Amino acid sequence: MRVTSRLLPVLVAFIAASAAASAQNISSLTQLLTTPGGEKVSIAKLGAGKVTVVSFWATWCKPCKEEMKAMQPLIEKMKGEGRQVEYIAVSIDNTKTMAKVGPFITSKNYTFPVLLDPNSEMFLGLNGTQVPYTLIFRADGSLAKKHDGYLEGDEAKMEAELLELLASTGGAGGANAAAPTPAE
Repeated sequence: MRVTSRLLPVLVAFIAASAAASAQNISSLTQLLTTPGGEKVSIAKLGAGKVTVVSFWATWCKPCKEEMKAMQPLIEKMKGEGRQVEYIAVSIDNTKTMAKVGPFITSKNYTFPVLLDPNSEMFLGLNGTQVPYTLIFRADGSLAKKHDGYLEGDEAKMEAELLELLASTGGAGGANAAAPTPAE
């Protein structure tokens, strides 16, 4: 028993480090998470082949709510233009507060996918320290940007980043497509 208790912290650290290293590509985020409606899905499946924003948030986090409010119309506009982009909100509300997630999302008429990470396993495994914690992945799945926190106006910066990534992959769609640019 004593050996197990000494190895547990080492094992947890190893798993967290492995998750952080693998987060360099969205295809590694295959852990099934539950939606507020009970469906199980992975971030890898939802974001496959798209420029994808993954934002960790909580119902008790005011900046998180502001980010989602700002990103909803931006993502809908881009999708309406035929751009291959996805925004995925991953709630880290614990088991006591996660019942608030579905009603909150419904009350705001958000249309983006929402997943639950009630033990913050994925959030911590991806080195999240505060919410919102936002990761932006290129269409090829590689990690392009990280954002800690949210201040009013940050959505303009994220919009510019998304447009740059979409243009560099030809994911802008139709007449809106820009010439490819070199990778970062």
